[in-house]
Amino acid sequence: MAIDWTTLIVPVYFLYGLAFYSMGLALMVESGRASELGFARSMRLLAGFALLHGAHEWLEFLERILYWTNDLTLPAWVVWFRVALLASSFLALVAFGEHLRSLEDQDKPRINLVVLAVIWYAASCIIIQAANQLDEASWAAVCDVLARYVLGIPASILAAFVLFRQRKNILNEKMQRYAIYFSFAAVSMLIYGVIGQIFVRQTLIFPATIINEDLFMYLCGFPVQVLRALMALVLSIAMISALRVLEIEAEQRLEGIEKARRDIEYRSREELSRLNASLQASEAEARQLLMELKRRDSIRTEFIQQVTAAQESERKRIARELHDGTGQMLTGLALGLRGLSRQVYDNPDMVVKRLSDLEVMATTTIGELRTLIQDLRPPQLDDMGLIPAIRSMLDRLKHVDAPEYELKITGDPYPLPSDVETILFRIIQEGLNNSAKHAHANHVKVCLDYGDEVGICVCDDGIGCDPEMVLAPTPTRSSWGLMGIEERANLINAVWSFESELKQGTTLRVRVPRPVAAQSEAQPHDD
Repeated sequence: MAIDWTTLIVPVYFLYGLAFYSMGLALMVESGRASELGFARSMRLLAGFALLHGAHEWLEFLERILYWTNDLTLPAWVVWFRVALLASSFLALVAFGEHLRSLEDQDKPRINLVVLAVIWYAASCIIIQAANQLDEASWAAVCDVLARYVLGIPASILAAFVLFRQRKNILNEKMQRYAIYFSFAAVSMLIYGVIGQIFVRQTLIFPATIINEDLFMYLCGFPVQVLRALMALVLSIAMISALRVLEIEAEQRLEGIEKARRDIEYRSREELSRLNASLQASEAEARQLLMELKRRDSIRTEFIQQVTAAQESERKRIARELHDGTGQMLTGLALGLRGLSRQVYDNPDMVVKRLSDLEVMATTTIGELRTLIQDLRPPQLDDMGLIPAIRSMLDRLKHVDAPEYELKITGDPYPLPSDVETILFRIIQEGLNNSAKHAHANHVKVCLDYGDEVGICVCDDGIGCDPEMVLAPTPTRSSWGLMGIEERANLINAVWSFESELKQGTTLRVRVPRPVAAQSEAQPHDD
């Protein structure tokens, strides 16, 4: 039983247009996705082809409805509009193929195929019209056929080629199971574009005079529109299924973003923990520094109190020595002179003897005053410099029960600022005082080193001590001399050290950066 395609062809056109419209709508919606695939960036052009082609088929559907129901035809402008939709859809397909090819073959020169296709199509239509002088309806039919020959078939071949290449460009395992749909789409596009578009309505141009819809109907037993509709349906299903690749890519991108977010969050927590630990360490260090500052302030306060007490004690000692020694000597000298003034005429021999005794008394008083002055500040320090002052101090310390003192000088001595020499002298004096009072040493050596830095050291072979115990900040501390050395060293930015072991002796070292030497010659010295 033969099928009457006169009426059945009408719903075929509707389904034909619906398939393309559905594909175009799906592609247009998905085209907004961000993707690294070149296909995703060209989807808008393929969607444009599908929407325009679907609109063209629905106009064909409308034309068939009017002709079937009322034996009417479309107005001429609608016919031309339908031809324009057909040509525009194929141009969009050309643009899709060209754009996708240029994205994947960036090293190859780009040819503007759309412009060439427009020129080729327009020239073909004009040449046919000029050669045959067709009426409007016949020319519209010829333009329809030329759109399929000149635009449709090449565009479909190009689109099928670039769609087929998409499969090998997808390397992700999850995406590859859906990549086969690009092959289905390429095959259906090729059948639709070549077979479907070569069998056109019969017109006066070759090969439409022979290869046309009537021939296809004769060979296959059904209209070519059925084949086109079937291929459009397969193409739509294949393209919509292939869009799953973009969904998988988006899911993987989201997974990557989520993983990156978790990594950043993890690293942020680690960094925060590290910063907290660093902050706690800094806070602990700040507390320690604050405690050290408070300790130093406390020690400084105690030291000032000790210095004040020492000053008062020294004043009392000087006053006592002046009163008990020098004062009594001077009083005795004054009384003796007063007595001699009465006997100078009566007993001159006794006056001469008494004057000799008074001379000895005056000499002794002068010696005591000189010793007192040496204790306060040796005049050699101002007159001759640091080294003679140290020698003078060592000479005064030598007595029967004193240890053996040695002075060693290395380097080429050079002048130092007065305050630096005074501080270094006082440090050496305090070191010698400690050796004499506490070390019970047999030998004490004083060293001066003149180099890039000025270094002094006082070392002995005494009984030694425990430095930590001596320098510990206890209420009953007795190392105020060492604290004085530290304070004096800080005044000239010097570095000091105190080394000692039990029964191994003690070494005091101070190193001060070389100051700007005075513009004078260094004083001569004897090693």
